[in-house]
Parts: sequence; C-alpha cells; structure tokens
Amino acid sequence: EVKDRQYHLHTYKKCFVGSDAVQYLIDEGFAESVEDAEALGEELTHSGEIVHVTRDHSLKNGKYFYYFKQDAPFHGGKPHSDGKGNSSTWTSVFQGLGGKSLQKGKGHAHQPSMVSALVSGELNREAEEKLQKLEVAPLDKYNTELLESVHPLSWKDPDGSDKYNLVVIGGGTAGLVSAAGSAGVGAKVALIEANLLGGDCLNVGCVPSKAILKSAKIAHQIKKAKEYGILSGDAKVDFGAVMERLRRLRAGIAHHDSAERFTSLGVDVFLGHGKFTSRNTVEVNGKTLRFHRAVVATGGSPNVPPIPGLNKVPFYTNLTVFNLTKLPKIVGVIGTGPIGCELAQAFARFGAKVHMFLRGDSILRKEENDAREVVMKAMKADGIIFHKLVKYKKISMLSEADEKAGNPFPAITIEVEQDGKPLPVNVNAIIVAAGRKPNVTTVGLEKAGIEYDPKKGVKVNEQLQTSNPNVFSCGDCASQYQFTHMADFMARMVIRNALFFGSGKVSSLLVPWATFTDPEVAHVGEYEHDLKARGVNFDSYKRSFSEVDRAILDGETEGYVKILTKEKSDIILGATIVGSHAGDMISEISVAMQHNIGLGKIASVIHPYPTQAEAIRQAGDLYNKTRLTKTVSRLLRNLLAFRRT
Repeated sequence: EVKDRQYHLHTYKKCFVGSDAVQYLIDEGFAESVEDAEALGEELTHSGEIVHVTRDHSLKNGKYFYYFKQDAPFHGGKPHSDGKGNSSTWTSVFQGLGGKSLQKGKGHAHQPSMVSALVSGELNREAEEKLQKLEVAPLDKYNTELLESVHPLSWKDPDGSDKYNLVVIGGGTAGLVSAAGSAGVGAKVALIEANLLGGDCLNVGCVPSKAILKSAKIAHQIKKAKEYGILSGDAKVDFGAVMERLRRLRAGIAHHDSAERFTSLGVDVFLGHGKFTSRNTVEVNGKTLRFHRAVVATGGSPNVPPIPGLNKVPFYTNLTVFNLTKLPKIVGVIGTGPIGCELAQAFARFGAKVHMFLRGDSILRKEENDAREVVMKAMKADGIIFHKLVKYKKISMLSEADEKAGNPFPAITIEVEQDGKPLPVNVNAIIVAAGRKPNVTTVGLEKAGIEYDPKKGVKVNEQLQTSNPNVFSCGDCASQYQFTHMADFMARMVIRNALFFGSGKVSSLLVPWATFTDPEVAHVGEYEHDLKARGVNFDSYKRSFSEVDRAILDGETEGYVKILTKEKSDIILGATIVGSHAGDMISEISVAMQHNIGLGKIASVIHPYPTQAEAIRQAGDLYNKTRLTKTVSRLLRNLLAFRRT
C-alpha cells in the first residue's frame, strides 16, 4: 500500500513498507521465498525502480520505507537535454573544440584569462558565461570530469517549496559536512553553491597544492640522488605533465563532493547564488527557501594587497595558479605565509627562479623563530631569493606575453624599497599569497540580522550561533583557523548545536595545523611566547632530528621536536615539530593533549625502531630524567652500593 508514513518526527510521502513488498512478490508468484524476493528487490533498487527513503539499502523484509521511482523526492539533477538542442554536459560542449580531443587528457594549453577568447563562438552562451565565472582551465579531459562532478553545466533545481530543517549556503568543506551530516540523521536539507562544490580545498587549495608539492619533492630527491649512491642525470621537469597529473588526481577525488553524490544522500542541491531575504528565508535562482535553521559556510578568498600597479598587470592567486600549463622562468611571490612558501618552494624545485618579498625579516610569522630559520635555510638551498624588510613602491608591465614569439608570459617589474634604496626586480609571473578574507558581503547577511566584520568574518558565539539565533556559521568565513580540518569539526558542532539542542563550544576544539614546505612545520597548542604573555611557567623538551637514528639514515636531519609542559609536570601545553613528516607526527601529540595523556606516559609507549616518531618518545625520556632529583639519585646510588656488599 502506497501512502504517507511517519518515522519519528519525519513524514515520508507516497511510500510503501518493505515487508509488504516482499510478501506481495511471493503471493503474486514473482518469488518463491523471502530470499528470492529480496534478491529481486536488490535488482529493482539497482535499476532505480524502487528507492529506499534514505537510500541506505535495497529491499529488505522489514518495516523499512521505500518509494517507487516516480514518487521519490527530486533533490536536483542533470537533465538529459536542455530542450533547446544545446549540449547539457561539459563533455559534449568541450569534445573536439579547436580540433582537439579530450580522450587523452590533452586540450588547449592556454592560461585562464584566455578561456573565453579561445572558444568564443563555439560555446553556447550558458557555457561561456559559466566558464568565465568558474575560472577552470585548461579544457582537457580531467577538468571536464571535475566540472561534471562539482558544477554540472545544466542542473535542474529541486522544488524547494517545503520548509527545511537546515539551509546551507556554501559548498566547501564546512557546508558539505553540515549538509551530509544533517541529512544523515533525517533532516530535510538544502545545499546552495554558486561556484564549485568542494570549495577551495578540492579545487584550488589542499588537493592541487599537495599534488604539485609531491612532484616538486620527487624532482628534488632526484637532484640529490648522488648523496644516496644513486647515479642519475639531472631531473628534467615536464611542467605540463606535472599539472596534468594534478588535474587527473583532482578529478578522481571530485566525486566525493559531487552534486550527484549529495542528492543521493537526500540533500536538495541548488547551484546558484544564495542570499538571505529575511531572518528565515533564502533566495536562490528565483526560488525562496524557508528554513528552521541555516548555516553560513561561504568560505574565504585571496586578499589582494593595495600595491600601486598590481591591478594593472596579470597575477596569480591560489584561484588561478593551478590552471598553469607552462612554467614561468622568473616568479615573484608576494606573501610569506604557508601558501606563499609552499608555492615558492615548489616552483623553485621545478626550475623557476623565485623571488620572495618580505615586509619583515622572516617567513611564516605565526611560527616560532627556530622553525622559521630551519625552513628558510631549506628554501635558500632550493635557490629562492629573499628580499627582506622591503616596502612596495609600484608594479609595472614591461612587455605583454606573446605566444607566437615564444614568450608565453609577460615581463613585469616589481619595484620595492630596501634600506632606503630602490630595488627593481623583473619577473614573468606574480603569485599573490598575502592572506585571505572572508566571503561575507554578498549573501544578504544584513537582511537576516546577522552581524559580521568584512575583515574578520561572521560574528559567532561559542556555540557558532550568529546574532540571528536561527543561523549558525562555520568554516573560513567564521574562524581565525582557516583549515579544512577545522571547518570539518566546526560543521560537526553546528549539526549538534543547531538541530539537537547541543551546547558544544568552539573554544573546546584543539586545533593542530601543518605547513607543507620541505621540511614541514606542524604545531598544536600554545607557543612559548603565548605562555610567557600569560605568565604561565613551563618547561621545554627539545629533540633534534640530528640525534634520531632514522632521520640520520634518511638524510633528513634538519628540524626537531619541541614539547612544552606545565612547569614541573608532564601536562602538555603545546608542541612544534619541524621535519619531513611533521604533519603526520603532530597527531600523536594532539591525541595526548586531547585526552590528558602526559609526556611521561608517551615515553612509556613502545615506538617502532627505527622511526622518526621516536623523537617524540625521546622528548618524553628527557622529561622523565628531570624526575630523577639529586635526593632520589643519592638514595638509588646508596641502595646499589649496599647490594654490592
């Protein structure tokens, strides 16, 4: 019997019960047993003829609810045709453009600014407008697969007329986790994304950057092969192949964040620009969505400093640098934080001459001095030129790029002042990595009564609740910790607090982070200067990798493990690791801090030998030695002497 049915507080419309369907199949002779009926139901589920209401499993002989295909809710999807004779997928649009095939991953080797010019007249208007906005290039097989996943060319929105338990604006990590987790517990959820699902992490952040960092590290290891007794020629970097690998791997990961995956989870997916129109409504693509709770997860974007002339020359940020298909000969990097340092080192190892401009005298200003010095030394060894204590004067174009003349990049002068003297530096490409700003000014926060700061983001309380008590915010738009893992855990907290009367506090989250230079820098907890500023007495235990057997054997002796504890105690207050595997190693200390495991207890845990993680255990040994006071030492010596008599 098909009818509306209720489970807990949720009503499922036009559905039937699994046990009734199994009995029907047996009674009508379609199956001889329950097992046969369930096997037939599995085939019907696989073909899409019947659908479990939460898409958790195929037909089961129990009180489970199912829809017939025609009665299942529509959460959004790709139309088979747009009804106007135009292509409705990116694949069909790009296939064969300019006589190129997409089959082998090859396509136009153009820069992002040339997308629309290259294909002008060949794309329908919708596709051309979307390409200009999405800034995805080149148009090869892998970027096509990416677009098919995270921003299908044609997308039919759901009806959106029912009231939602949760409306999420933003499809990056914070938004995706909020939507998937809420839908998983039975909430009716709408997810709105104007650009690429997956946000910065998948498309222009963590994923593509780590892909090229791996290639850069391999190139560096080949150059150093002779130190390990391996004779090889010079490492020849095929930059186009490096970037194609990036695009291939990113496209392979993209299905996790795809529009179709989230509709399969029961999330209503809207691809468009969402804006609040009142305290409890959001508008997207001309539709008004009503909500009980909402989440602002709009992320962040690159900050572009007001340097005279910068806006008159082409430059790259993390939004566009991964579109490159050719390696610039000379690169200027503005910004010395994690993004700037990672990209500078990668491009240097690929063979570019890299200049980094520092307003101060060091890089990675949030990290401690010892860590900065180790990383800076390694970057200098890679050939990076540091210009310290500079003031930007102006940036100007010397000559335009000319592909036909063999100059795919322009000539640009970055003029700075150093020690009171002008210093002009000529480059072919500029990478701007001067921090990030929250995306908060274009989503109608004012109409929802949500307070925000254009520089700091959405104002939230400890429970991540905004000034509108029905709206929460998480991720880069609402946090000083702009990391994917922080966005993930903030979103988990939002689900509990927004939907289930939770009282979790964001200040309770312990946040480790890592910068993936070579060597890496990882940190958790407080720094020495934090503790000194608060007047907290502490002890410091430091173990250099030059004293760790495995690091010596690996030829990775630069760096250290430093752990800070409460004075005369093994309670861990913070830790910094600088080394080739620092990002992986910091988790052991994070677990210890989260669960109040002291440094002395870490020392009692057997660590495999030889591993670089032994450095953490050895720091614990340093702590245990402090427990051997002069009095205890004297008593032990007397005891041993007595036993010799």
